[in-house]
Amino acid sequence: MKKKNKQVASINCEQAIARFNDYMDNYLKGKTREELIKHIAECKDCMERFEFEQLLKSKVHQFGQMDDNAVKEKIEKLIASL
Repeated sequence: MKKKNKQVASINCEQAIARFNDYMDNYLKGKTREELIKHIAECKDCMERFEFEQLLKSKVHQFGQMDDNAVKEKIEKLIASL
């Protein structure tokens, strides 16, 4: 069963999700930014998705700060733990 695309504020979930990265990179301004903030505040599903996206972006950024050997070791440890 396909999940309904819920309308909250003046944008729907699909539109909100499409704007997450622009918001996190501080590219959204004015009304577009306000609409997204309102949608996230009123939509539990999008709030959870937004929090996950923020965490993922943070983890990817952390990997980008590591040198190649540290990244390789971290990935090997993660694979070994599976």
